[in-house]
Amino acid sequence: MNPAGDQLDRLLRAASRAPRAETRAAMFALETRVIAGWRASSQTESGEMLVALCRRAAVFACCLALASLAWNYRGLKGQPGDELAVAESSMRIGVNP
Repeated sequence: MNPAGDQLDRLLRAASRAPRAETRAAMFALETRVIAGWRASSQTESGEMLVALCRRAAVFACCLALASLAWNYRGLKGQPGDELAVAESSMRIGVNP
């Protein structure tokens, strides 16, 4: 085995023997303070304004999607081949036979 592979193997074995750190959950009081801070910040004027802005953006996005759907439906409802007629007419404008 090459020296780099040997060093890596030793490092991985040493890491597997290392004691595992104990993870503790946050204290209940800390969680309560954080959640209370979130609620208080959402009730300020800037928090209400952000919620209203998000609502308006969602309504605008839905209206835009419906308008796009109506536009495409109207285009698909027409006679088949209309899109090629427009392309042919634009090509004929530049050509003089």
